[in-house]
Amino acid sequence: MKKVFLFALSALLLAGCQKDNSVQSTDGEGKIAINASASGVVETRADGIQVATPELSDFSLLIKGKNFEKSWSSLSQYRTDDERYTAGTYTVSIACGDSSEEGYDLPAFAASKTAEVLDRNRTTEVALTAKVANAIVAIQTTEAFNNYFPVSEFTVTTTSNSFEYDKQSAEHLFVAPAQDVKIDCSCIRQSNLAANKSEKLATQTIANTAAATRYVITYDLSTVGGVAITVKLNQTIIDTIEVETELNPNA
Repeated sequence: MKKVFLFALSALLLAGCQKDNSVQSTDGEGKIAINASASGVVETRADGIQVATPELSDFSLLIKGKNFEKSWSSLSQYRTDDERYTAGTYTVSIACGDSSEEGYDLPAFAASKTAEVLDRNRTTEVALTAKVANAIVAIQTTEAFNNYFPVSEFTVTTTSNSFEYDKQSAEHLFVAPAQDVKIDCSCIRQSNLAANKSEKLATQTIANTAAATRYVITYDLSTVGGVAITVKLNQTIIDTIEVETELNPNA
């Protein structure tokens, strides 16, 4: 009889353990742990450059879910063990800078990922790599172009701003993504320097700028069979401008 009682008690305990395990797998509160990093790689068709990345403490954090939204001004303020989340789907986002702000030396970084909190007492790991969130516009002129046009000025126009481009500046010109950018050039030929007579070249367009992308506009000049300006976007010719030499026979 004692053995039968012990067997029944063991079965009862086993059933209780199974019930506890099933409770642990039901919906409840869990944690979100964040593993963040940043990449300053900006691509072009020919090659890429590296933009300096900010400290991770400079990034803000936003976590959003159903009937939930909370933000931290710095990643350094977030503590995994201090927060609990009801089981469900959350969007975890980090950002530094604003991609809509345009100008020299104004990079923005961002990353976002969906995370699933499964059940109570579990920790969901979220790995985020913030990338450059805006685009870069660069303008170059070749020696042949500079010899023919010793004075040249460029204007970069976006949806919201206009910038006088400084070819001598070591800083990058950052513009917002997902827009068309216009490039205008006003220049003076060698033969017109004394008269300070300038002329405007055809407007060039960079269509639908993309984040983490550097657009290089290059102005070159050829005197083979006449005088013509070629305009390249990332090594691809996008325009050829014929120069009317008869107006400047000494050019």
